[in-house]
Amino acid sequence: MRQLMVLSLLAIAGCTGGHALDNPIKTCKAVTVVLAGDRAVVWHAEKQTEQPGVQLQVTLDFSLVGQAQGEVSQAVCNYGLSSQDMDYRNAMGEYANTPTTMLINGMPILSRDLVQAVNRATAETAVQVLDAGNKSY
Repeated sequence: MRQLMVLSLLAIAGCTGGHALDNPIKTCKAVTVVLAGDRAVVWHAEKQTEQPGVQLQVTLDFSLVGQAQGEVSQAVCNYGLSSQDMDYRNAMGEYANTPTTMLINGMPILSRDLVQAVNRATAETAVQVLDAGNKSY
């Protein structure tokens, strides 16, 4: 199933000149928005750090509309190395196209919930790309 997610992301990345899933920060943001549900997200800060040959980590500070004034939440997406058996270059270089683990306010997101959030972010991005393509005709 993970390969299907990666192939979907690559297909979308190949069809667009840039979208919500074409780099680790944008992907982490898209997944965070999905996990926020129907609450709007306001971004405050983003940071990307790399442990070369090990993992890439994206840290996002954000608040949710309706959250207490001054309260800031944090999402951390960790991208492990991409599979060695892949015979194509993925959009994010040596790292996986999707987060391998994720924390929100220090609490780990269950892998099944993360997979569902990535799938939904991918689907929503595909719809946005198709809508944008239709509008250009």
